[in-house]
Amino acid sequence: MILVTCAGGKTGRAVIPAFAEAGLRVRAMVSRPESEAAIKGLGAAETDSGQLNDPDAVAAAMAGVDAVYYIAPNMTPYERAIGDIVIAAAEAAGVKRFVFHSTLHTQLEALPHHWARHFVEQALIESGLDFTILQCGSYMQNMLPGWKKMTETGVHAMAYDIDAPMSLVDLDDIAAAATKILTEDGYENGIFELCGPAITLRGKAEILSRVLGKPVRAEKEPLDAFLDHARAIGLSDFTIDVMAKMFPYYDAHGLVGNPKILGWILGREPTDFEAFARRIAS
Repeated sequence: MILVTCAGGKTGRAVIPAFAEAGLRVRAMVSRPESEAAIKGLGAAETDSGQLNDPDAVAAAMAGVDAVYYIAPNMTPYERAIGDIVIAAAEAAGVKRFVFHSTLHTQLEALPHHWARHFVEQALIESGLDFTILQCGSYMQNMLPGWKKMTETGVHAMAYDIDAPMSLVDLDDIAAAATKILTEDGYENGIFELCGPAITLRGKAEILSRVLGKPVRAEKEPLDAFLDHARAIGLSDFTIDVMAKMFPYYDAHGLVGNPKILGWILGREPTDFEAFARRIAS
């Protein structure tokens, strides 16, 4: 049995079907009981609801599992505290494998949500658990909520410079890689960078124009407008503060990794943005 935490998010919803298809029995931990039925429909054998900042809830979810696929909450001020709770529960439960779904370049102190995971990674390395850390790039799927608007307006907008290079990754590739890591030997005590080839917003717009057969232009959304929208939809002050630091960093540096490791794990080239766009458009 493998425990998948934060199972109701986009990452959990991608990895659970892949794990189930590979024959892994999944216990999915979600934050709200009303999410359990939908997650079972994705292939989870069992579901459990609870908060990751509750040691008793985490211990109950961890009972009897052989492995953990730890997906952390996104942009939380409690990243390190939650990581400590989950790692301690895994140790107490005698978990044999612990895979941490982390993020690209956790050594970047300028990005608070990356930097906090740096310390969770350190705690995991020092725990004595049989660990694997997956440092994942930004998902190609992050653009899907705005896909319809993009096709209607002919504008692909993000809140960073249109020429900033970003090593995006297809979430389906991550699910395939994570499945191999959990079902094959040889990935223990490893830290693996999982990302695709770098691409700019301008490059994405050129591909989208070709795939959709109509002009699409890249546009940088003003940061203030983006943050105002984030407030309007109820994102926390902490999340807004993180975004206010993140996008100017992307303007200056992008976020670039190397796709070779993901290709090695998959046994093929990682999905590039054009292949992803064609799949979505079809």
